[in-house]
Amino acid sequence: MKALVDGRIREEEFTYLLEELKLDIILIEPSNSVYPEISGHSDIFYTKIDNQIYCSPNARYIETNFIIGKEPVKYSYPDDVKYNVCQIGKYVIGSKYADEKILDKINVFVKQGYTKCNIAVTGDNSCITSDVGIYKTLKDLGMDVLLLQTDNIGLINKDHLFSEMHGFIGGATAIVNDTFVLFGDVDYLSKENRRNLLEHIKRHNLKFKDFKYLKIVDYGGLLIYA
Repeated sequence: MKALVDGRIREEEFTYLLEELKLDIILIEPSNSVYPEISGHSDIFYTKIDNQIYCSPNARYIETNFIIGKEPVKYSYPDDVKYNVCQIGKYVIGSKYADEKILDKINVFVKQGYTKCNIAVTGDNSCITSDVGIYKTLKDLGMDVLLLQTDNIGLINKDHLFSEMHGFIGGATAIVNDTFVLFGDVDYLSKENRRNLLEHIKRHNLKFKDFKYLKIVDYGGLLIYA
């Protein structure tokens, strides 16, 4: 399987994805089209719906079978969330700001433009989110949703240092096969958040992998495809 990930990923995490999970890693080079903290994030430039990859015309990496959207990602919100869309089972969740090639695929609309950033999918009918609006909407659909409020997820700036901005749970995690990967050390979460996260993952029969002593980082998640 291939995986698109921010080129600023740390060596320990990169090695695990490559050697333990056997992913073919494609590193996304930072783009000048958006602000530095999200400039290499797959969830900004790409989305996967029904196993089809949609991408921005100004994405750094494009394969011939990707569907190229009409509108490029731009620097400021909401022009940076055109492809920030998430699929959970039969539901495709996104905002009114999505690119027109994706808009008619969305069947659950939320106010949060950074939709995928805020959702960590854990199954066909379950997820973790840090957004109250998304939480309420998906709970009403009967999903098992964990609301995980946290402000200790970091973002990386243009100098490869931690930014003053905060990241989201969706961008700091990924699922590969049956393993839930957290980019950082779960102990950086509060005791309550840590307990709730691990209980949710266990309930959905997922293995858990984190990286001890590393701060939790939002890389925009992984975009995994065949």
